[in-house]
Amino acid sequence: MNTDTVASSGALQGVRVLEISSLSGAVCGRVLADLGAEVIKIEPEGGEAARQDLPRVPTRAGEISASWLAYNFGKKSVTLDLGTPATDAQFADLAKSADIVICDFQRLSLSEMDRLAAVARAANPKLIWTEILPFGRGHAYEAMPATDTTLQALGGHLYQNGEADRPPVRIGLPVGLSQAGAEASNAALMAYYHALRTGEGQRVDVSVQEVVIWTLLNTTMAWQILGLNEMRGGAIRKERANRFFTRLVWPCKDGYVVFGPVGGGGGSARIKSYAALLKWMEEDGVTDDILTRHDWNGEGQFAIPQEDYDAVTAVIKAFIEPKTTDELISRAVRDRILMAPINSIKHIFENVQFRDRGLFKTLHDEALGVDVELPANWVRMSQTDVARMGPVPQPGADTEAVLARIKEATA
Repeated sequence: MNTDTVASSGALQGVRVLEISSLSGAVCGRVLADLGAEVIKIEPEGGEAARQDLPRVPTRAGEISASWLAYNFGKKSVTLDLGTPATDAQFADLAKSADIVICDFQRLSLSEMDRLAAVARAANPKLIWTEILPFGRGHAYEAMPATDTTLQALGGHLYQNGEADRPPVRIGLPVGLSQAGAEASNAALMAYYHALRTGEGQRVDVSVQEVVIWTLLNTTMAWQILGLNEMRGGAIRKERANRFFTRLVWPCKDGYVVFGPVGGGGGSARIKSYAALLKWMEEDGVTDDILTRHDWNGEGQFAIPQEDYDAVTAVIKAFIEPKTTDELISRAVRDRILMAPINSIKHIFENVQFRDRGLFKTLHDEALGVDVELPANWVRMSQTDVARMGPVPQPGADTEAVLARIKEATA
């Protein structure tokens, strides 16, 4: 651990991280920076290409990638040409003072990672070298090129999204790369903890394809529980590999909610949820016979004909549609109805619970002329706070100061 700073704030205060990244590596660095680590980005002259990723936002200094802005504030930037062996000595000096290095496949090829890892770990055997790759190391797919879309697909995500009679649909945001960055931060910290205890550095290998599986929730258990593969479905689908279709996405007055009132399992929680819904519907004068004709969530649910599922869905849909999202969710929270809003970005920023919990912080960046709210208070720790928000670094802004400090420390 670097001890040239006082451990006054941040769980990782005094930890130094080198980041050679695009999106996934930047997400990993963002987590560590929020926990108090000093994160030094190593960029080519003019800055890394990810600074211009889409979508972009206008600033005083020109357009900048929205995701780059969100994941790189408060970091430092050192410009260093990593493409030639001539700079290996400088990189080795940086590695000597570092605790963790993060790199990803969008910035470095496998051969570049291997060369730089050898340089860094020779200079600092305790170093944690963390690399994010499409499929990880040590098999036939090691060098296969990939994008977030192909990794969402090969991780199983695309198969689950979209209507069954149409092509699969990817999630608009790069969830595979983002998830890989978050998982890499966990892995790097576990390896770092091991290094603190033993003095042994490690090389951490993160596969984007494998971490996508963590975003599938109960889908990953469908085969083990039911012996059936879950089918792709949209608003109306065969939930949890059921043999019948039920509606899960319900339109309401000002948006949509997700709700599984009948079928699909869920045990006593779903039974109680449905009972609470029936009570509410009865208060509103809705008492159609179809609502209680079957034990919708009991053992006999698999014998109920599809026509009856369609009929009960129509009655519930007519009850839900004229109500607002706030009205539905307020009652659902009060009565433990298993319902949740389907949020747009606007809804997330207006969420009362998020606001009350202080999830958002405002990034003031005078150089760029930017004031933007970001969900930065993502963790509450007993003894330290999340690190303060600083501006994003200009390319190479810290090169002279960082290299001079490193040279002085290694002299």
